[in-house]
Amino acid sequence: MMFAPVVAASTALVVALALTPAVRRVARAIGAVDTPGGRRIHGRTTARLGGIAIVAGYLTAFSVVRATGLMPLGVLETPTLAFLGGAVLIALVGALDDIRGIGAKAKLAAQVAAATVAWVGGARLSTLDVPMLGHVVLPALVSYCGTVFWLIAFVNAVNLIDGLDGLAGGLAFFAAVTNTIVAVITENHVAATLNAALGGAVVGFLVYNFNPATIFMGDTGSMFLGFALGGATLLTGRQKESTIVSLLVPVIALGLPVTDTIFAMVRRAVARRSIFAADRGHIHHRLLDLGVTHRRAVLILYGCTILLCASAIAVALGKDWAVGAALIGALITLLGIARFAGYFQMQLLRNTSRAELLSGAAGDIRRELPDLIVTLHSVGNSAAAWGRLEHFLASSKMVHAQYCACAEDKPLWQWAADENVDSMTSGVSILDFPVRSFPGALPGTLRLGVRSDSDKVVPQTQALLQIAADVTELALVRVNADRPSSLVRRVEASV
Repeated sequence: MMFAPVVAASTALVVALALTPAVRRVARAIGAVDTPGGRRIHGRTTARLGGIAIVAGYLTAFSVVRATGLMPLGVLETPTLAFLGGAVLIALVGALDDIRGIGAKAKLAAQVAAATVAWVGGARLSTLDVPMLGHVVLPALVSYCGTVFWLIAFVNAVNLIDGLDGLAGGLAFFAAVTNTIVAVITENHVAATLNAALGGAVVGFLVYNFNPATIFMGDTGSMFLGFALGGATLLTGRQKESTIVSLLVPVIALGLPVTDTIFAMVRRAVARRSIFAADRGHIHHRLLDLGVTHRRAVLILYGCTILLCASAIAVALGKDWAVGAALIGALITLLGIARFAGYFQMQLLRNTSRAELLSGAAGDIRRELPDLIVTLHSVGNSAAAWGRLEHFLASSKMVHAQYCACAEDKPLWQWAADENVDSMTSGVSILDFPVRSFPGALPGTLRLGVRSDSDKVVPQTQALLQIAADVTELALVRVNADRPSSLVRRVEASV
């Protein structure tokens, strides 16, 4: 019986290793490929459907150990076959999505259907060992809802973390090894064999999927891995550990993708976006945005998962204080991930702020501002100063501008873009800056019209325009310093 996991792992590894190149050729031939761009961070067109090799290795390994009599199923035969039926169904749906795309809601419906197949066949959450209450048999409806939620949670946790070469496969491998170790020690031979087969199949595929990947597992692989990891736990048999512990082990082992999924749901809910909407807010994306290399980001997340897997094994095998210490260790690791995720978010906000400074209206102003500062320093009269400002406004794609002295209703100077200004008032924000035109004068008002998509101009734009107004004032005061009296008489005459 103990020989079965070894045979299963070896068989799955050889099959996946041999089959992956053939799957890669077929995927390219039928156009099942990922092209660079958008959220995708790879730099070349890469084949999908690699999950087919994982599924084939897994099922072949199961068939071999069954045919050789190494894994007699006994009372677990129907639940195991139902679980495998659900796994194949979800893999087929994933393959369809990899080839032509079926949408998030359709995939969710398929996940529910696959979980239902498993539940009907007996692979289900049926009992719980509750403190002070003992062994509790769950009502059918609670059992069904709990089983569906459990399997869908695992499926989507692995699916969402599949964003870097080798990441989802590596995390699934560590979780499978953890589940195998715990299952062997607790004499759950069916779960041990299935998890060993999964780990072997993933290793065979990772040879081609680790950075730089030549093939991706796609939804075929990521959804299948999640279903297989969550479903094998439901095949309880004659386990020595309690049901609660058996459920905790895979959750802790996959703590990283589970935590990332929770963050994703909260992030999208706060942003009032659909929970199915894809984004670049996942923890692996944030590592890349901080400048961490692709391969190093994967290795960092591998390290976090190894710590969690060690905690999961300690929870399953420890007694009393050891279990508590292991849970605390897992919690600290997850809190560390959450802390880093928050740190990454702050860094992302800073990067976003910088991006705003380098793009849009702020970017145009920032590029033209140095030239304005230099040329205003050398102008010899007011007309030249206003002329340089007009050139700056036109180059910065401003809408209109005017300058009014304190004692005058009519503008002393005004400028407008070639467009019809009156037709653009709804998309223009007005900013006022105090500017003196000669020494000792009261500040007039330099009014600038900025094109804006919202009611407020971003702070970067306001700060840059304040600098432009300040250097314009310095130039006007300098060129008018020798004749303030004539300017005063002109202003008094117009009052």
